[in-house]
Formats: sequence, C-alpha cells, structure tokens
Amino acid sequence: MYDFESFQSCDTDDQKLENESVNQAIVENPVTFHCGRCNTVWADSRGICGEATSVNSLICLEVTQDVIINSEREWSLDGLFSACVYNTLQCAGCLCLVGVILYSTPEHLSALRNLFLLKKDQMYCYIFSTGQMVKASTLDFSVAPLGECLSELRQLIQETESHLSNVSAVMDDTRTNEGTSSVQ
Repeated sequence: MYDFESFQSCDTDDQKLENESVNQAIVENPVTFHCGRCNTVWADSRGICGEATSVNSLICLEVTQDVIINSEREWSLDGLFSACVYNTLQCAGCLCLVGVILYSTPEHLSALRNLFLLKKDQMYCYIFSTGQMVKASTLDFSVAPLGECLSELRQLIQETESHLSNVSAVMDDTRTNEGTSSVQ
C-alpha cells in the first residue's frame, strides 16, 4: 500500500525560492518538471491543469514516458486516499515513487480521477525564461477561481457590446445622412 503522508523515498534539498517573480513566469513561459533525485523529466507546463493542495500534488493531464504507471492497482483504507483505488507512479530514472492516478474515489476527490497526481515535494521545475531550476513546492500552481474569470469575461463582453452598439449607431447615422443627401 502506498502511504502518501509518510512517503520520503525521493529526498530533495531545502532550497528556497529567492525570486518571487518566478510564479508569474510559470503562467507566461514553458516549464519542465524534473525528478528531485535524478533530474529525469516527468512533465511540462502544457500538461499541468492545476494543483491539489489537499494532497500536495500537481494535477497533470499527461506525463512523459519516464513516469512509469505501476500495473497493480492498490487501495487504501486510511490516510489522504482513504477509500480510493489507484495506481502508483514511479520515476523511470531512479524508480522512486512520484505520485498516483486515482480511479475510484470518495466524492470529495472525484475531480481528481484519471489524472496524474505528482507530488510537489518530489520535484524541481526548470523555468525556461529565467534559466532557473527551483523546488516545485516553493511555487504556486493554483488556478484562478472560475468565478473571477467569468466576471472578467462578462465585463469584457459588456464593453465589447457597448462598443459595437456605438459603431452600429454611427453606421446607422451615416446611412441616414447618405440617404437624405442623395434625395436632395
């Protein structure tokens, strides 16, 4: 059985992030995610869809071929993955356990089913724009709440609609003026 809470098979040093602007670089520039032990690439920013803070993991849609999905399904009766059925993930480079894929879960974990969950404290990130390799646990990969995005989108749509109404009114006035000019 995979004990996520006490798992420490991939030790990484306690390097602290010194450059706070790195979080912004994650959004705007490509990033690769590497094993904290052997530096094998596990994933890149194209496949990341967020962070599951409750299990201290990155949520990935895809990983590289260097992440091995163990064929035997396991289950847990206690801990973070209580009442879950899952496969563990291993690094192909050093064979350390790096995460899980959940298949059967309680309702509170249902959004994480069939996604790759990679432990943040087991990896480093290489940020292309800055050339920095930083510990993933020092970065925030959380996604902005959908409500905030929808509010911004709603405002943009309203502004665009207002602009189009103004353009339409100007065009109507132009047609009206052209029509009266041709009558004279």
